[in-house]
Amino acid sequence: MATTLGNFYVGATGMQASQYALNTTAHNITNAGTEGYSRQQVVMADLSYHTFATTPVGKNQQGLGTKVADVRLVRDRFIDKAYRNELGREQFYQSKYDVVSEVENYFGELESSDFRTYMQNLWSSAQELQKESNSIVTRSSYIASAVTFVDQANEIYKQLTTYQKNLNTEIKDQVDEINKLANEIYELNYNITKIEAAGVESANDYRDQRDAALDKLGGLVSLSYKENADAGVDVYVENRCLVSMDRIYELDVRPASDSCEYYVPIWKDDQADLFNLSRVPDADAGTDVGSLKGIIMSRGDWVANYTDVPVAPEVPVRPKRADFATDADYNQAVTDYETAYADYQTEYEQFSKERDYYNTYLEPYTVNNIIAQFDQLVHGVVTKINDILCPNKEIELADGSTMTVLDWEKAGYGMGDKNQVQGTELIIRNTMDRYKDEVEVTLADGTTQKVRELNPESEADYLSMYTLGNIQVNDELIKNPSLLPLTNLQNEELQGVADQLIQMWNEDFTTLNPNSLVTNNFMGYYKEFIADFANKGKTYNGIAESQNKSVNELENQRQVVVGVSTDEELSNMIKFQQGFNAASRYFSVVSEMVEHLINKLG
Repeated sequence: MATTLGNFYVGATGMQASQYALNTTAHNITNAGTEGYSRQQVVMADLSYHTFATTPVGKNQQGLGTKVADVRLVRDRFIDKAYRNELGREQFYQSKYDVVSEVENYFGELESSDFRTYMQNLWSSAQELQKESNSIVTRSSYIASAVTFVDQANEIYKQLTTYQKNLNTEIKDQVDEINKLANEIYELNYNITKIEAAGVESANDYRDQRDAALDKLGGLVSLSYKENADAGVDVYVENRCLVSMDRIYELDVRPASDSCEYYVPIWKDDQADLFNLSRVPDADAGTDVGSLKGIIMSRGDWVANYTDVPVAPEVPVRPKRADFATDADYNQAVTDYETAYADYQTEYEQFSKERDYYNTYLEPYTVNNIIAQFDQLVHGVVTKINDILCPNKEIELADGSTMTVLDWEKAGYGMGDKNQVQGTELIIRNTMDRYKDEVEVTLADGTTQKVRELNPESEADYLSMYTLGNIQVNDELIKNPSLLPLTNLQNEELQGVADQLIQMWNEDFTTLNPNSLVTNNFMGYYKEFIADFANKGKTYNGIAESQNKSVNELENQRQVVVGVSTDEELSNMIKFQQGFNAASRYFSVVSEMVEHLINKLG
């Protein structure tokens, strides 16, 4: 009787297994176009065997049918890990390239009116001023060119700092997205563990959702993970646990400093920084991963200015004997040179430290570095013009102290009897005059002199600097161009001053950064400046495109494994349908046999 019932069981389990396989096949076909869906595969196995005899050569057994051992996801976990790592690298460089592309638009290099045009207009108006410096027309033209130059520089600066703030918002959004994905993975871990704990079925759809969340997370940050014995995954971000089976370690943000509200991602529990950026991310170290880090490396942690770009000290020139009339003069010059060279070495040591800081905390941060280099250019042009129009000199007072004042011997005056004023600068600081009020002092030689002391720039005081956002053309000159100090007291043109406003464009200015050995004039500096970040953008884009090819190739490899082929699934459907029909026919035959035996034997 057991054998007869066993035959029924063979047919019943065959139908049951085939029906389960048909359901799985239909599920695959239904989700063939669903993003993130992985093909599911039915694994069948023998149910069990009934032993009815044992012989010296083996056992006599009868099978009791078949069973569905598992419905498994068809995935290659090694490809998944490689895909997420390559995706993270692609997103890192893609985010940096997107930033450079945006910044290029601010300088108008792809349009007809770029910032170079405003520099050239200022230079051209200086040429006209040189020809006829006492003309109201040429003075007005020069002042108007200065207005457009300064206004455009300030506008670009405003756009750059606004973009930094937008990147700041994006950083906060990505931190929120990471926390959202962490919570999603945690919930999916719970659901998967709950379903699979009994060992009856696999939570394949939940696993697909978890893999999709890991894919998204891999594009944001450097990611690692492992599946534990309970079917949950422990997720690690930047080598720290983000998700475990019992909790989530969420991220948060904090201001970069007391004076800067730019966000820095941190771990919420202990306030530790998410990223260690004491070393610049690179491919060799495997740290150039994730769009979040890419955005931070584009934005920077403060608003830079020209003082953040260190400038190498000038090397003193050793004197030559032929340049001196006597040995005593030459020996004194050598002594002075040795003192100057010792000072140079001290200054160069400090410069080296500042250069290392620059290379770590400014140069890799795209927008901040561009702001600093651009500010260095504008500051150079502005201070050069002001120093030509309002020259300064250092004087020694009777008490032995020194003072930097307007050079009353070289500075020009305004044109006309009512405009004969010295020291009217063209480009001013918003809230600080160039000079203090006039005072009378006693010089070292015992004579007295009325002087106007210079209000110097100070790195510690933003309002004292001729820096972007804090400069404008002197409104007094806009209203009255006659005040431009290009005339002497006899209302004669100071041709030498006008000549200097032309010559300044051909003189050496500085290097683009402390790592460069090429000293440029103003136009050359701007050309190298634009080329530098354009080349960086090209490099970032090249790496991003290369990574995109790797990502696409790995995705294709994944789809070969996980992708649903409707043709293959339709073939499987026919196969399982035939299996169901065969099991059904087998069950019917056994039923007919049993019925026949019962009827015949009574």
